[in-house]
Amino acid sequence: MTLAEQFQTMPKLMKVREVADYTGTHERTVRRWIRDGRLGAVEHPEGLRVPRRSLWRFLGLDMALSA
Repeated sequence: MTLAEQFQTMPKLMKVREVADYTGTHERTVRRWIRDGRLGAVEHPEGLRVPRRSLWRFLGLDMALSA
């Protein structure tokens, strides 16, 4: 699966738990990234959500999608 295909199959807004699973980290780490401003997130009625574009940018993969 290419990066572009993987990006398209991800939910547009990911739960903190999903980001932690995807990055292989703990939820506390993801929340710290959000609190520190390193990872963008939005308030959602059911809790914080991370837009997939923000996660891709955080991981340095956004350039791969534009290439």
